[in-house]
Amino acid sequence: MNEPRILIVEDERIVAADISARLKQMGYQPVGQAASGEKAIALAGELRPDLVLMDIRLEGEMDGVAAANEIRRRFHIPSVFLSAYSEEATIQRAKLAEPFGYILKPFEGRDLRATIEMALYKHQSEEALRKSEARLKFALETTQTGAWELDLLDHQMQRTQTHGRIFGYETLLPSWSYERFLEHVLPEDRPEVQRKFRQAVTDQSDWSFECRIQRADGKVRWIWVRGGHERDSEGKANRMSGLVQDITERKRLEDRAQQFQKMETISYLTGGMAHQFNNILAAVMMNLELVQTLSPGAEARELLGGMLGSCQRAAELIKQLLAFSRQSVMRRQPMDLAAMVSKQCRELDRLVGERITLEFSSADKLPWVNADMGMMEQVLVNLCLNARDAMKEGGLLQVRLTEAEVGAEQAKAHDKQPGRHVCLSVTDNGCGIDDQTMQRLFEPFFTTKDIGQGTGMGLATVRGMVQQHGGWVEVKSCVGKGSTFQVYLPAAAQPPAAPAVSQVEKVARGQGTILVVEDEPELRRLTGMILVKTGYKVFEAADGPEALELWRKHRAEIDLLYTDMVMPGGLSGIDLAQRVLGDKPGVKVIITSGYNTEMPDLSKATEFSLVYLPKPSPAATLLSLIQRCLQRKPAGRE
Repeated sequence: MNEPRILIVEDERIVAADISARLKQMGYQPVGQAASGEKAIALAGELRPDLVLMDIRLEGEMDGVAAANEIRRRFHIPSVFLSAYSEEATIQRAKLAEPFGYILKPFEGRDLRATIEMALYKHQSEEALRKSEARLKFALETTQTGAWELDLLDHQMQRTQTHGRIFGYETLLPSWSYERFLEHVLPEDRPEVQRKFRQAVTDQSDWSFECRIQRADGKVRWIWVRGGHERDSEGKANRMSGLVQDITERKRLEDRAQQFQKMETISYLTGGMAHQFNNILAAVMMNLELVQTLSPGAEARELLGGMLGSCQRAAELIKQLLAFSRQSVMRRQPMDLAAMVSKQCRELDRLVGERITLEFSSADKLPWVNADMGMMEQVLVNLCLNARDAMKEGGLLQVRLTEAEVGAEQAKAHDKQPGRHVCLSVTDNGCGIDDQTMQRLFEPFFTTKDIGQGTGMGLATVRGMVQQHGGWVEVKSCVGKGSTFQVYLPAAAQPPAAPAVSQVEKVARGQGTILVVEDEPELRRLTGMILVKTGYKVFEAADGPEALELWRKHRAEIDLLYTDMVMPGGLSGIDLAQRVLGDKPGVKVIITSGYNTEMPDLSKATEFSLVYLPKPSPAATLLSLIQRCLQRKPAGRE
């Protein structure tokens, strides 16, 4: 154990030498001597002793009391006074330095030792307490937690600076009480707070609660308050003490998590319903197309065409539901953005309301873009609804399409390639966006709307979808004047695809053998009927195991596998395709599905060069795709 280091401050050198000798005999280490207060302060800062033995009458202008007080303030080093004076005035003044002992000269060695030991022990205890309090203060300030103490007799409260800041006061008010706290609690939360407080006082139990307060600056915040009782010598509770913490951000995160869970539930529900509806819709469309092949009269053909058009619109609606639930496959293809936007604006005109005028304009001979139709529709809808919400009193909503030649500097700012782009701009003359909101505009779950009126996912979805298409979004806004959102999409490098054939009879007759695997009986029957009518030989299976059994019997003659993605029997469409391709590499495979919840399976489809066809699709599309697959030459690895 290290010897305690002691500084001696004594103006009589003989006395100082005697004290030094005694200290050595007792096992202490004298580290220096000073005859004046100024010298004592300097040595204390330089040597940092464990204790100072201080005479009160010293050389120079500074006496021992002033020196001890300064050493304690600067260096947290305790002092013990050694003095020949015991008058009341000297003792009272010595108290100002908060000494750890007062010994009258002359003194016995045992008295000196006992005083030094008690002073060192007390100082160690106080230092441990001081450090503990410092750590507690740091923890409270770091976590923005305020501490408080309430007198149960007069309801007066002591509190920390952080407590005041939580309630919106930069400086502490002269007084604070339980009644003043209640004034800050929102009226709808106040009865429950009062009930819990009364119950805690009655039961003399610990308690905690969460409530909303209105700060001094008018802002509404969530706080967490916890308290416990302190008791007097008779065991009666006379004080409460506890903590208060601003938990607004935690509440916001909890709300976001709940909203996310709700969205996930809706997503799975939407995806499942859309999948089932897709199977029904596919069967209806196939029945209608089969009826068309029976050469009905002109009036019947017109009715059938109208019914097929309604089915196709329903299929587009389902595609939007699947995009919402993130269970659709992104299908980029050359598309006329102007035609899509023009059509959507006619529908959006009703959606934005009568008080808003929607105008659409497009440049002539606008280049096409490679895009997913459903995603582009959702981008436009989200931007228009966002603009509508910014014009609560009505206004002008302008949708424009222009061609833009993006330069190297603009492209570099978004880490994209320069060149020809199509710019979709949506402009409103609403409230505009301030700088603070602009910084978080595309942040998921961030919204400036009231609770329950927005998820904060609209613009985040827009940016995500646009980025998936190799584009970006720019925003210009002026508070009080309105905003413009500009979506930049790369122009298509290839010419537009030829229009799809729309009727069964326009597809040439086929030749070959097809294994159809579909767990929906009606859809399986209709698919087989259409294929047979077109000239194909067909084997039908309701699930993977049944399909494998048919494959083992007829593998030599089967040219193409047409299978659903998700099926009962423990074997998915991808698993079935892998087994078939492993057994006969030259066979062609088309995977179909109303939705996809297993994204890794789709990556396998790409890996094995399988063809994907979404449900529902016109029969002509299926027949055309089968013909192209059967005419395609086998890849080298096949």
